[in-house]
Amino acid sequence: MTISPQTPKHFFLDLENGKIECLQFGKGEKLLICIHGFGDSANLFRAIAPAWEKDFTMIAFSLPYHGQTEWTPSYFSSRNIKEVIDGLLQRFQKNKFSILGYSMGGKITMYCLQKYYSNTIERLILCASDGLKTHILYDVSKLPRWYLEIAMLLLRFPKTTFKLVGWVHRRGYLSKFLYDFFMNHFETKEQRRRFFGVATSSRYMSPDLKQVAHQINQYKIPVDMYFGKRDEVILMDGAIQFSELIDNVRFHELDKGHLLIDEGLCQLMKENQF
Repeated sequence: MTISPQTPKHFFLDLENGKIECLQFGKGEKLLICIHGFGDSANLFRAIAPAWEKDFTMIAFSLPYHGQTEWTPSYFSSRNIKEVIDGLLQRFQKNKFSILGYSMGGKITMYCLQKYYSNTIERLILCASDGLKTHILYDVSKLPRWYLEIAMLLLRFPKTTFKLVGWVHRRGYLSKFLYDFFMNHFETKEQRRRFFGVATSSRYMSPDLKQVAHQINQYKIPVDMYFGKRDEVILMDGAIQFSELIDNVRFHELDKGHLLIDEGLCQLMKENQF
């Protein structure tokens, strides 16, 4: 059965360094804030909004360099994410909130819980969350600084760089994965700014998983974890190991890859409300 979300309210949150695109689903008493992954936007969460919009005011926002968010600096920090969350708490007059993080958004969510919000988060939902155990080929936060500097230098001359990458790929010195990754994330100026901005920013938002688990247990935060059995980006064993550190957790293994956010997940979330 197809579940259709209500038309969301679209608004911008004005910060000192830019304007954050936000989508609001529902007008429920409780607040749920959603953070997407690399290359996505607030629109990602339209598919699961029907699971939440009856009881929650669900707010999804687009990270810097994503969606319609306008961002001036060349990086963003956890303090900037805190500014967004604090701004939403103030706008909706809430002292506590639930939070959902998908992929890179899960990593950011856990880091912010650890650093700022362990005593104000009511519920944590992690979907294919980064920050647990990510395949080395997909973890942009662990790219060496020298690699990023060389890439930035080469991409000052994009036409020449793309010809060089194509030449190396055709001769078998570059895998199809790395070739496709390069073409998908460096083709336009906006894509290049997004990649380097995220690569620079995310390396400083790595959660201490033992500390996060300790704080979750200390403040008795219920946790739902949704992970795909066929996920090539986030490795299942890391997610399972983290779940074993948490007292109040429900672990859901889906017969999917990394792309979890869809109507099927929405239905599962509806069936597993606390």
